[in-house]
Amino acid sequence: MFALPWTRDTVPHAVIEITRDCNLACRACYRAKEPGMRTVAEILQDVAIIEKHQRVQTISLAGGEPTLHPELPEIVRRVKARGHRVSLVTNAVLLDDAMLTTLAAAGLDIVMIHVDEGQTRPDLPEAADIAALNALREHLAARVCAHGITAGLCTTLYPESLANLPALIDVFLRNPNINFLFATHAVAIPKLVAQSADGAASTDTTCCGTSNRRVMETLRKAFGLEPYAYIAPTAPMPDGEWPCITFSVPVAHRAQPRFLRMRSGRVDRALVRVSRLIAGRYLYFTPNRVLANAVQILVNGLGSRHPLRALAFLAGAIGVPLRMKRLVFENAPRLTEAGTVNCCDFCPNATVRDGVVVPVCLADHRTELNL
Repeated sequence: MFALPWTRDTVPHAVIEITRDCNLACRACYRAKEPGMRTVAEILQDVAIIEKHQRVQTISLAGGEPTLHPELPEIVRRVKARGHRVSLVTNAVLLDDAMLTTLAAAGLDIVMIHVDEGQTRPDLPEAADIAALNALREHLAARVCAHGITAGLCTTLYPESLANLPALIDVFLRNPNINFLFATHAVAIPKLVAQSADGAASTDTTCCGTSNRRVMETLRKAFGLEPYAYIAPTAPMPDGEWPCITFSVPVAHRAQPRFLRMRSGRVDRALVRVSRLIAGRYLYFTPNRVLANAVQILVNGLGSRHPLRALAFLAGAIGVPLRMKRLVFENAPRLTEAGTVNCCDFCPNATVRDGVVVPVCLADHRTELNL
């Protein structure tokens, strides 16, 4: 596992909130729900502020629920025209085929489908189990991919989610339509802010009992997976936690999908830097391309202790869909003994609030936290 070489001005991803209105009420939502839509001009102004501070490659359109915005296709078109990959973070309740056709024509690259245990949804029974959640995830992903758009998943991790995590990851690895997973740990942001004002130090109680360390243990035990890269915290965490960890898992989608357990090293960090030299910026989202995936697997394998494993995997992947599955787990913010917030050294999910670039999860409390 290596530290991603991103910095505050080169982190390649940002979030733009296009509305604060929403059609669901998620248990761990940290955003204050408000009616009304932001104008296209206001949204593009935020994009310009992000571009001034970061060499951003991918911009995620979020909310609230972005599919409520009547000018969503125009927003996608305008952001895409500025040279960015465009992601849509949505609960997908309103995401029908007609909307997907329009968004695909506008240039949308990826839809991040948010389905988890903390939602009450019209397309799920009450108290839905993990089988029902995964069935809906696969159904929505197939609908998205049918329009030539990449499908990914968003989820929030609650205490009960850890028991369900292996079942979610199993579906993620086996389904060729789902190639990106972004998971955040549930946190009571108002409670965190209140503790910060008191100068109290937070513990795992603000994370609702989940953490990246527990995720690592779960995925290691269930699948033998090891983290590929991490983002360092603003200050060392006493329990050795990383605020953000990523996994890269190549999967050959045969009748029985086969995945390769990759361990990263210095050669992988160098490959990330080379990609920046070629593209002019670091990459956050890239479509699955067989040649690019094969090169990454080959380079990783040749730099490992077991190069023959990578070669055998590539030989077995000839003639079948080869996917590079990417998983990102983002820890909840913590408080230091001084009462300051300890999170990623540079936020990979920053947004703009009042003309200032701030972490999206803390944007509503920018003033209280002096961000």
